[in-house]
Amino acid sequence: SSGINAEYGGPKQTTRKGKQCQKWTAQSPHKHSRTETNYPDEGLGDHNYCRNPDNEEGGAWCYTTNPYQRWDYCGAPRCLDEEKYCWDGLQKSYRGPKQTTRKGKQCQKWTAQSPHKHSRTETNYPDAGLGDHNY
Repeated sequence: SSGINAEYGGPKQTTRKGKQCQKWTAQSPHKHSRTETNYPDEGLGDHNYCRNPDNEEGGAWCYTTNPYQRWDYCGAPRCLDEEKYCWDGLQKSYRGPKQTTRKGKQCQKWTAQSPHKHSRTETNYPDAGLGDHNY
């Protein structure tokens, strides 16, 4: 794996100096061209997770919500064997933003009961990280 975190897809939302990341879909406080349209398949979207869409040598980065600091590196953790996410053996602690299966199928939101009815809800599993999302 290269040291530039080009494939980093984890949920880190702050820079190495603790600044909150700006959503990639936002153009305020910093206007930019690093959008999902301009950089398809780079993990950008309606979130503020650290990414490296343009292969910055310093690794995963983000625009900050601080109007006086445009962007900074995130210091994202490097994973072994080119894994995008790190987790325990059962993956119970996994809280990353992956929204597709290994075969590329879109995941259903945890709050949805269609097309698949299920009992894995926030009410039944309050500390499991379930909610109105599909990751």
